Amino acid sequence: MALTASGLGSGLDISGMVSQLMAVERQPLAALAKKEASFQSRLSAFGQIKSSLAALQTAAKALNDATKFSATKATVGADAGFTATSAAGATTGNYSVLVGSLAATQRVASNATVQFVPADGSVTPQTLDIRFGKMINGAFVAGETVNGTFTAGAGTTKTLSFTGKTIEELRDAINAADLGVSANLVNNGTAKQLVITGKNTGADQAFSIGGSVGLSYDPATPAGSPTTTRIQSSQDAAFTVDGLAITRSSNTISDVISGVTLTLTKPTTTAASLAVATDKSGARSAIDAFVKAYNDTQTTLRNLTNYNAEKKAASALTGDSTARSVQSQVRSMTGGTLAGLGNISRLSDIGITFQTDGKLAVDSAKLDAALQDPTRNVGAFFSGAGSVKGLAATISDGLDNFLASDGLLAGRTDGINASIKSIGKQREAFEARLEGIQKRYTAQFTALDSMVASMTQTSNYLTQQLANLPKIGA
Repeated sequence: MALTASGLGSGLDISGMVSQLMAVERQPLAALAKKEASFQSRLSAFGQIKSSLAALQTAAKALNDATKFSATKATVGADAGFTATSAAGATTGNYSVLVGSLAATQRVASNATVQFVPADGSVTPQTLDIRFGKMINGAFVAGETVNGTFTAGAGTTKTLSFTGKTIEELRDAINAADLGVSANLVNNGTAKQLVITGKNTGADQAFSIGGSVGLSYDPATPAGSPTTTRIQSSQDAAFTVDGLAITRSSNTISDVISGVTLTLTKPTTTAASLAVATDKSGARSAIDAFVKAYNDTQTTLRNLTNYNAEKKAASALTGDSTARSVQSQVRSMTGGTLAGLGNISRLSDIGITFQTDGKLAVDSAKLDAALQDPTRNVGAFFSGAGSVKGLAATISDGLDNFLASDGLLAGRTDGINASIKSIGKQREAFEARLEGIQKRYTAQFTALDSMVASMTQTSNYLTQQLANLPKIGA
């Protein structure tokens, strides 16, 4: 509310007096603001604790994965005709792989002179038949099947009804239909040729072409037909593993070496090495990340709860029972002893120990030795065994008591937010009261100004009248 100017009749500084009085009246607001700042500081501090605990829980969950501790890595020798990946638990060892030929799809091209629509351009329904089968009694020579017999599978014929006039329309019709093949056009400079390609590799993906559209092809005839030319035969991949001959219909093979997927990329004349070994790098990285997250949590809790004796300054949560409880329980969960998980029962057994400042330190040599020792199941200690929880789940589940929507931190912050909201309401009520007080002070001083002005006017009048009286003895 705007204050009035100085008194016109009395010269009183009404505005200044009201301002000084209101400054005194507003002192409780400063106390409320200080109290609110304290609550906001605590709210922010608990937010930091929650964020730190969430990061710790994420790190713990990452360790609750047994595959990290049984991971393997596949290494392929130079100039190999394949790549390889290995899954957790893959059979380790050294292998020799030679790629003889890749699995291929059948590809057939129409001859440049083929006439697949009536010469008069009339549009009548025509058919294109695709029949899948397999080449048998054949021998692989330079990637081709020769002297073979085409055996069509039962119920494998698919028919396209075509009513177009152009080769482009035939291509589009093939691609739009569910024939198991795709088509594209190649312009050889004088004519457009239709290339029909099977969608899947393998010897059992050979196909014949028939129907009234004017194209025909029999896989058993290597030279093709008067209307078509074979570009590529369908065939299986042929390769050897440790000298054993193997064929597969795909170039991606995951059923030859347990847990290992081979992807064949090119034929080779010499065998290349394949080594499959255990890989503990992922497990070690996850453990290091957990230790860091734990230490970060301890740093956060310490910074928010310590007391600086030299400066005689408390932190946001110095003496706070909730913060102390979190600090104590997190350490207890992490440093506890677990039973039923083999010959490892606590972190110190694998070289991870508590320091005097409450943080964890890692003895890298001892930890790496434990990870590599098959008699020490580090994976079970972290990820559990059967119905027995490992350390990772123990910590993650324990942190839920703090982080859940109905957990300890949520209850604490809800209480702080309620206090902040209450202070806001108190401030609003007090501000409304101050407005009334200011109006009252202004009215009182304005009345005083009027009264003083009236008294001054009377005084001036009397003085003037007295001055006009005849002087005695004049």
